[in-house]
Amino acid sequence: MKETIQKIMDTVDKKKVQSYCKKIIKKCSFKSAKDMKNLSGLVSWLYIYNYYDEIISVCELIENVEFTGNYTLWDEFDTIYCFKARVLRESGEIQAAQEVIEYVNQYRNPHLYLNLIYWFQNTLELNIKNAIEQSNSKSSEISWREVKLENAIKYREAGQFPISDDELEKVIDDQIEVLSKVK
Repeated sequence: MKETIQKIMDTVDKKKVQSYCKKIIKKCSFKSAKDMKNLSGLVSWLYIYNYYDEIISVCELIENVEFTGNYTLWDEFDTIYCFKARVLRESGEIQAAQEVIEYVNQYRNPHLYLNLIYWFQNTLELNIKNAIEQSNSKSSEISWREVKLENAIKYREAGQFPISDDELEKVIDDQIEVLSKVK
């Protein structure tokens, strides 16, 4: 793992990517939700900056990790797999992307998606707005935008989410437009 992450550090000269890489090299356990959040955060920023080969290399690190029933932990794996599926789909590897999504969807319950619509469309947007207007916290705004991007990609790629793909793509584009300007 350290070799893969070090290679990314040597290749991608972006502050956010470097920060996540340093955290992962220091400590990364597939049994720690915090460590897996760092790994999924790295994948998010690699996507924002268009480093697709590096995303695939990070995804290869988790290929043999099995679902243990811990959804708090698995949510980060789900995020990473959905980014992989997106990269594969965007590069024309539709069958490979579909296989990733079939794997991810075996641990999802689409009946619960209705409970997430308000949170996704309203709560996240309110958190972003509050970070901008009330706390004037750029780091908080960036963090909430990262959460919104990750979830939009998860909902878009896994399918069956009760928001249209077009609307999710707009959310993705809007978040990337802002986040890609982060140094």
